[in-house]
Amino acid sequence: MKTVTSRQMQKIEQTAIEELGIPSIILMENAAICTVKHCLKALENITNPKAVVVAGTGNNGGDGFAIARLLHLKGVQTCVLLTGEIQDGKKSDAFTNFQIVSKLNIPLITVNDNNNSIDINFNDYDLVIDAIFGTGLARNTEGIAYNIIEKMNRDAKYIISVDIPSGIHSDTGRIMGNAVKAKETVTFAFPKTGLYLYPGAEYAGKIHIEDIGIPHALLEKEEIKTDNDLSANILTESEAKSLLPLRKQRSNKGDYGKVIVFAGSSEMPGAAALSCSAVYAAGGGLVCAYTVPSVSDVLHKWQREIVTHNVPDLNGMYCKNSIENLSEEINKASVIIAGPGIGRSDETIEFVHELLKIVKVPIVLDADALFAISSNIDILKTLKAPCVITPHPGEMSRLTGLSVSEILDDIFGAASNFAVKYNVVTLLKDAHTVIANPNGEVIINITGNNALSKAGTGDVLTGLIAGFIAQGADVFNASILGAYYHGRAAEEAVLSKSNYGVTASDILDNIPIVMR
Repeated sequence: MKTVTSRQMQKIEQTAIEELGIPSIILMENAAICTVKHCLKALENITNPKAVVVAGTGNNGGDGFAIARLLHLKGVQTCVLLTGEIQDGKKSDAFTNFQIVSKLNIPLITVNDNNNSIDINFNDYDLVIDAIFGTGLARNTEGIAYNIIEKMNRDAKYIISVDIPSGIHSDTGRIMGNAVKAKETVTFAFPKTGLYLYPGAEYAGKIHIEDIGIPHALLEKEEIKTDNDLSANILTESEAKSLLPLRKQRSNKGDYGKVIVFAGSSEMPGAAALSCSAVYAAGGGLVCAYTVPSVSDVLHKWQREIVTHNVPDLNGMYCKNSIENLSEEINKASVIIAGPGIGRSDETIEFVHELLKIVKVPIVLDADALFAISSNIDILKTLKAPCVITPHPGEMSRLTGLSVSEILDDIFGAASNFAVKYNVVTLLKDAHTVIANPNGEVIINITGNNALSKAGTGDVLTGLIAGFIAQGADVFNASILGAYYHGRAAEEAVLSKSNYGVTASDILDNIPIVMR
């Protein structure tokens, strides 16, 4: 499912109006009708419901005026709080709908920066409709708008936002000064990228995508499709299923790939166990763990299907000698995992660098392998095969030099810029993980929950990705699938356990269930 940027949406609307001849006021009316449907549902169990529409002076406010009219005609006691002045005689759809509201004698309160007394108690209303700013907001909220948003968030019982919560950047999900925190957002024609990136996703609440009569084919027009620096895709369930590698009836383990795993240490053997088992959960054919002796003992007890090979170690960790004479064996594999739980000693860092010099098959780098390359990040540019990295924001900070707050403020840009610069698929973990392809394509994964905020869940994700690569998926699609089913497994796990009690092992156990 394609998301759009504010600039793309502006071009789409302009094309619909100017080239197809769809009157803009019809689009506004359709948007209002769609929103009112959700407003009435929110009010359905309330006797004598009261609603207030908080409207700006632009097109988003115009939607709000039309919503106020329709709610009024449905018998909902409705008033409008106008955040500014609409000039008399101004030729616009917003002004047309404002005039209708005035003629219907719908109560209207006007506030602006000259008259900034907000003489309304939002708690008196069963529903507040946010129609202050739309997708075109490019500056921080300030003045009366800032104060109203603050008051709405503090006092309103239930808020529905029109198109996007006011104060959320439509492209990045950033909070522009402050922003409305809605229970629901009704967005029109196409989903907006910023609704799915945090913190925008948290402020949007439940998102409804409504058809207002704009042909979806317009998104495929060349001048619109190519204007997509900040647009992405949201993976749906049917799309995820279509990406799954096919399994033949007549097949053997060799058809589903061999994964070589460099993971674990004497202090963290469980990381290797989780990654190896996740490969099998994804459908991988054979998992061979080249690891230190203390980890082999754990793996044998954990899952019998994992094949182990002991390698030389230094104090229970990998070292340069661990990889001696393994070049040929490594490059017979379908994919390599490196990093989970291997530690951060100088010798382990040297091991990772040596591995990256010789590997010629796809490789998934996670955790301590990302620490190892952070001191020599340009080593990624020398790789001879496709690579996936799976950093969380702290690890991404170490790789890029950006602060964690800078990364969280623009997780889309951080992931996509890194992917292009270093030619690696970059899966940047967040509440909504961003997966960026070096060719510029970006996926926002919206599955999952906070049960994933536990030690070991990243090791499971790494194994999942490798398992899909082993079966023939390209590294980008494998990363998408890994993130999607990892999140779905967390959603399934909390049905029998709380968000507090789910562990990485529970995620692992639920992967086959959600893939079924």
